[in-house]
Amino acid sequence: MPKTAAIAAAFGCLWLAPPRAAAQSFESIGTRAQGMGGAFVAVADDATAVYWNPAGLALNGTSLSMVIDGSEGKATPDELDRAGRRSGSIVAFGTPPLGLWYYRLSATSLTPGGTPLDTSRIHLQRLVTHHAGITLVQSLTSHRSPVHVAVGTSLKLVRGIAADGLVAERGTRDDLLEDAGNLPDVASTKFDTDIGVLAQFSTLRVGVTARNLREAEFKTAGANSLELKRQTRAGMAYVGVDGLILSADIDLERAAGSLGEVRNFAAGAEAHILPRAFVRGGLRFNTLSDQPGGHAAVFSVGGGFATFRSLIIDAHATLGSDTGDRGWGVAARLVY
Repeated sequence: MPKTAAIAAAFGCLWLAPPRAAAQSFESIGTRAQGMGGAFVAVADDATAVYWNPAGLALNGTSLSMVIDGSEGKATPDELDRAGRRSGSIVAFGTPPLGLWYYRLSATSLTPGGTPLDTSRIHLQRLVTHHAGITLVQSLTSHRSPVHVAVGTSLKLVRGIAADGLVAERGTRDDLLEDAGNLPDVASTKFDTDIGVLAQFSTLRVGVTARNLREAEFKTAGANSLELKRQTRAGMAYVGVDGLILSADIDLERAAGSLGEVRNFAAGAEAHILPRAFVRGGLRFNTLSDQPGGHAAVFSVGGGFATFRSLIIDAHATLGSDTGDRGWGVAARLVY
């Protein structure tokens, strides 16, 4: 076999290699959570608990919570052949025994592509997933117990639209990321589950969440597949002062980020400073410094305002490293 043919065959085998993980990270959804840096697993006291920690519906202290939320983020490192973009939106309804919800996640990544014989092409990957389902919650202890423990499970149907391919390197990175929407795609539906546990000891809350337990794979128009990897995260929150929440989260395993693998640490706070106003802040960084994005440290600022009765409008902005997912989000919450 000629040398060039052998090289082409080798790279063809790589192209048929195992499924790639799509960059749909924890921080893709939740304006309030992202305003706290993404440290929300042990907080989870509104309807977004169905995403962050299903068990939170049992301990949120309200009889009804609804949320409409949307956010976007983008990572643009110095390397012109790498970038990532993500967005998320959710509509959720939660009560102590159950939650009903729909959310949409979109992740697009741009990485070096081609072969040693052709370096003029870029690899684009895009996965859009529509999740719809129900969250069931069970308290394991009575409310009078000094330790309140709850477990929650989200059962969901996931409609995935997957695409990837090599494209000619032209225009800006934003142009290339937009081009991902023109790639041939394949849609399929899978069943998946999430599970969460949350315990409250007086002024301390501790939680663990595992998402995408079945690690669903979605085939592309080529021979590749994109995978929703399992994401496991633990968190701790202090709620000992009225109107103040301090929280911290850490990923327990590697997950797919916009530029490479991540295992994030996040810390944040929320303060109820006026009868109708909240302020939030937080930071997040990747503990895996050997990845393309490095530590990718970002910080968040945000707030909320109760417009009338129980309607709260939230907003956040995430700033910092270009290699982090900088972005923004807005939400409307109803809490009774």
